[in-house]
Amino acid sequence: MGGANALYEGHRLILPGIRDRARATCQECRYCVPIVGREETRLACLATLDIYLTGVKRVPGELKAVDFIWLAGREKLVEAVNKIHAGRQACGLFCPNI
Repeated sequence: MGGANALYEGHRLILPGIRDRARATCQECRYCVPIVGREETRLACLATLDIYLTGVKRVPGELKAVDFIWLAGREKLVEAVNKIHAGRQACGLFCPNI
């Protein structure tokens, strides 16, 4: 009778709609975008900016660090870069990259 209960996975109870989000990583998210600086390029989460989260502006393929600082400031840039970790489980704002 293994696998008869689709809600029970291992030792945790996982609801069907949450299962895909629990497996998703930050790098698969629509808001994960490379930020191009003078010397290096890093991934950042644009979900920290309301402009992209609400859909007022389209999420770009890449964004220059100067433009990000112009929109939100340095503190938000540091916050957005620190939010992304390679292989980290996605946050509650996860939206699949289409």
